[in-house]
Amino acid sequence: MTTNDDFTTTKFLQGNANRYLRAGQSGAYLQDKFQFRSNLSLTAGLRWDWDGGLTEKYGRIYNFDPSRYSYDDATDTLTSNGIIIAGNNKLFPTKGVSNTTLTGRQWGFAPRLGVAWSPKKFNDKLVVRAGTGIYYDRGELFSYLSPGFAEGVINGGPFGVNQTPPYVNAQSCGNDPAAAPYITYYLDYIPTCPSGVAGVPNYNLSSPWGPTLGPAPTGNPMDVNNYLPYTTAPGVGIQAGILDGEQLFSFATYNRANKLPYTINDTLDFQWQPRNDLAIEIGYVGNFGRHGVIPIPFNQPGIASPSNILHPNSQNPQSYTYGYTVQTPGCTVSPYTCAINLPNGQQMAVNYEGGNVDLRVPYLGYSAESESYTAAGVSAYNALQTHIEKRMSHGLQLGFSYTYSHALDEQSGMGLFFNGNNPLNLRSAYGSSDFDRTHVFNFSYNYELPKFFPGSTLKGKLANGWGLYGSSVFQSGQPYSVIDYTGAVGSIFYSVYDGITNPVVPLAPGCTAKSARTSYSGANAYYNPNQTALNPACFTLPLLDQNALGGAIPTGDTFETNFTNGQRNIFRQTWQRRVDISLAKVTPLTERVVLKYSFDVFNVTNTASFDVPIDDVSQNQFYNQFPVFGQPALPSQGAGSFYNPPASLGAVNKTIGSPRQIQMTLRVNF
Repeated sequence: MTTNDDFTTTKFLQGNANRYLRAGQSGAYLQDKFQFRSNLSLTAGLRWDWDGGLTEKYGRIYNFDPSRYSYDDATDTLTSNGIIIAGNNKLFPTKGVSNTTLTGRQWGFAPRLGVAWSPKKFNDKLVVRAGTGIYYDRGELFSYLSPGFAEGVINGGPFGVNQTPPYVNAQSCGNDPAAAPYITYYLDYIPTCPSGVAGVPNYNLSSPWGPTLGPAPTGNPMDVNNYLPYTTAPGVGIQAGILDGEQLFSFATYNRANKLPYTINDTLDFQWQPRNDLAIEIGYVGNFGRHGVIPIPFNQPGIASPSNILHPNSQNPQSYTYGYTVQTPGCTVSPYTCAINLPNGQQMAVNYEGGNVDLRVPYLGYSAESESYTAAGVSAYNALQTHIEKRMSHGLQLGFSYTYSHALDEQSGMGLFFNGNNPLNLRSAYGSSDFDRTHVFNFSYNYELPKFFPGSTLKGKLANGWGLYGSSVFQSGQPYSVIDYTGAVGSIFYSVYDGITNPVVPLAPGCTAKSARTSYSGANAYYNPNQTALNPACFTLPLLDQNALGGAIPTGDTFETNFTNGQRNIFRQTWQRRVDISLAKVTPLTERVVLKYSFDVFNVTNTASFDVPIDDVSQNQFYNQFPVFGQPALPSQGAGSFYNPPASLGAVNKTIGSPRQIQMTLRVNF
């Protein structure tokens, strides 16, 4: 059961959400070392890895095969929903499908090569090392089997895959045809079940899911059809249900064709010891990722235009592209009735996910936000690493490191949604990783005071064993983008319901990432709105003109937006600094017992290291999908505009690390 605070809205999950997942794994490795000279060696190896796909003890794994999906235009019904079941399922196995449902290669060969050379002219004081190799990793982590936040009928988030049909059914007031028309939405998104409505069962704490439970799940993939729009109503088809605003079925799967992700790692390192207590190291480190797993919405709506009609043979072919439903001025009957007409004379539609979004998807009946975790991502990391160390002599040890690097990718880490703009154009999101740090400086020191008196005397026990230890870190801030989920970016694809991408707000003409920055960090923006880290005037919206995209945007609709191309993580937060210091004393009490005292100060200067500013704005503040014909789109176009200026742009509300902390410890080691 899930609850929303004090609101009468819950879900009852019927079925077994437990999964007994297992996966096979094996590897073989062959390596040899060739000593060509006393100062030159070559190491070569070859590894074979097999990381078998996930299976489930009872075969309770499903997937989606687009080639098995079949929609009948004439009858507006599905002849096959494309859902397949693992081959070891005892009740409903799909013929020809493996126990993992995967078809992609889950193994690979990984060569490795390493060279070490010490030039004789440097008298063994210089060593050069280089290496390269391929390293495979498992891509089918369970987090990738979790649907993101979508406008569908199932639970999203981690392990959401365990709470979906055909193995688990969720029941709420939304499943009750009598109650559905009376559901209200607190804050426009928290569904609240009806109570006290004549002819409708009360939904309260004694019966939060209604008076009776619906049918239990059977595990049959055909059960998914019960969650598609109107497929259970005789004579009523998929498109008819979509036109009535029926809810869609959303889900996420691990792409059957995925291959194992791998990285190519390269190193080149010079180590020089000019004297016995000094070592200098300079090196290059490279890491290049391939087949990274990225959540891609495989059912993203297409662009419909008079010259590119989508579903042309169906009962409701689509000739225009829109995520909003423009309303007739002064009309207040309903969004359906008040919608303006398209150039072909038809009224604008109101689909569940906005505009005619659900009528433009490739696979009718499924949510536009249904995801396929696809091994298609690339990444790169290049770094120059330097280190100088003065080894302990005369009680002093010093170390200094500097790294100059750049990490790039399209998706940083695991996630339930795509980090960039248009997920069908992954390379447009290729940019600095969320964790990229261009410059990192590290400085450390240890100084142990000399012994003033013999250790066996009382004076020695009090005066000897003192030391001062410290470390300092100075590093570049993290990169970030400015994003907007409210439909102000990419409305033609997801209207106001984009829960699976990071729609980047583009820079205005004439502005650059540098000129858009102010002189402030954004830390005081809540107290002084004029001290935000970014200048709101340097941002715009990717508005589409009427008849844009080859006539796809209908006349009268001046509110639609597209995705931006690039501009991911083009901003960077201010530098982060931290200095720690410790005063310690070690006192031997006996040969086996030692007393250690330390006085530690963390973040000595009490310097705040700011996290990235608030990077999401709401330029369609109330997620309104019903603009009015003739209404100004932008604030610059007149009063009462549909979109509002970005507020709190670049305001910081959290820090990284802790404030100054002081602690003392006393330890006995024996």
